Amino acid sequence: MRERGSISVLGVGVLALIGMAAMLLGQLGADAVRQARATAVADVVAMAAVAEPHAAARVATANRADLVSSRREGFQTEVVVRRDGVMATARAELLPLGWWRCQSLAAVDPVHFESCPSTPGG
Repeated sequence: MRERGSISVLGVGVLALIGMAAMLLGQLGADAVRQARATAVADVVAMAAVAEPHAAARVATANRADLVSSRREGFQTEVVVRRDGVMATARAELLPLGWWRCQSLAAVDPVHFESCPSTPGG
């Protein structure tokens, strides 16, 4: 009879361990979702900031985030945002209008004599 009781205690212990493992996985999943949301907001804010620097704070606020910092150098912008207590950094680059057209023409036509507009990277 004693063995039956000890099996029941062992079963309860195993179920408790399974429950704790499920809670841990749930917490890890929630942390991953928070990080992904913060990263997505940082990307959106960086794209807004590279186009219009003053829009960064408004876009961050609209996405329930805080703009921690924004740094612009030439055609590149780097932002840091905080959402749900998670910090995320993103960078965006604005290419001058017409640059892509010149690149696509140069790839199709190797004898291309028009000069391409200057770009930040050369």
